[in-house]
Amino acid sequence: MELPRFVDTHPSVRPLTISLSFFTKEKSTLRPALLGLVCTSLILSAAPSSAQGPPGVFLEDYTWQELRDAIAAGATTVLVFSGSVEESGPHLALGKHNFRARVYAERIARALDHTFVAPIIPAAPTGDALRRFPGTIHVRPEIFAAYNADIVRSLAAAGFKYVFLLGDHGGDQAPLESLAPRLDAELRSHGVRVFFIGDGYAKSTAQIEALAKSRHLRGAGHGGLWDTAELWAVAPAAVRVSLFAVGDTTGSGAVDARGVAGDPRAASPELGREFGEIRVRNAVAQIRALLASQPAP
Repeated sequence: MELPRFVDTHPSVRPLTISLSFFTKEKSTLRPALLGLVCTSLILSAAPSSAQGPPGVFLEDYTWQELRDAIAAGATTVLVFSGSVEESGPHLALGKHNFRARVYAERIARALDHTFVAPIIPAAPTGDALRRFPGTIHVRPEIFAAYNADIVRSLAAAGFKYVFLLGDHGGDQAPLESLAPRLDAELRSHGVRVFFIGDGYAKSTAQIEALAKSRHLRGAGHGGLWDTAELWAVAPAAVRVSLFAVGDTTGSGAVDARGVAGDPRAASPELGREFGEIRVRNAVAQIRALLASQPAP
């Protein structure tokens, strides 16, 4: 059994066109019965099909039996992607990291194939500067790591053999990088490998900033150029274009009284898609290299 491909699982509604003249021309005694038949047909045509397509790459969309069968068929790789809830100025929604994490995780999983995505970890450690703004949710690093560890252990118990830890938020990186080798040592004797994937964040951010500089674009920073562009590309409703705020552009990283460091004015969805492709490509390449380095079963 192959890992099911992602398809549209919304119910299919087949339109039924009826000419009203048909009813007016027939005998009145036939009209009630025929009208009942037509109504029944309309109800049945709008009902969800029993032959639903496969749920896709997100683990929570499966039943336990579907998941068991997919793992048994070889879908033994899973991504655990962390995000964050935090302020990013007046122009970006608090959930920016979670919106991006879900989209990037799906794209990475599709590129790898036979790969699941665990539920996005929604909250993480944040800096002191961000915690003074309403809506920022801070999780202590040790709690964040312990929570990820329990999720990984559950995934290992389910039958996954390769678990990859990733994060869209800077505060995710150090705890996950430290956690991965400890979990790998703990679970390796059970045939489970755990790795941290950092190229989708640090390496990609460096490449994105170099690309922006080559185009004479500036404004990287919290709520700045790439932060805004990437969110705009995946969740347009989460960007308040009329409220773009310019913060410190010296590269110090310090957020101002509005919670911004950087300049979002050159951002665009097109630029965000380009930046997002860099992140996905680098993460996929790192995962593939790690998988290729593993001994054959």
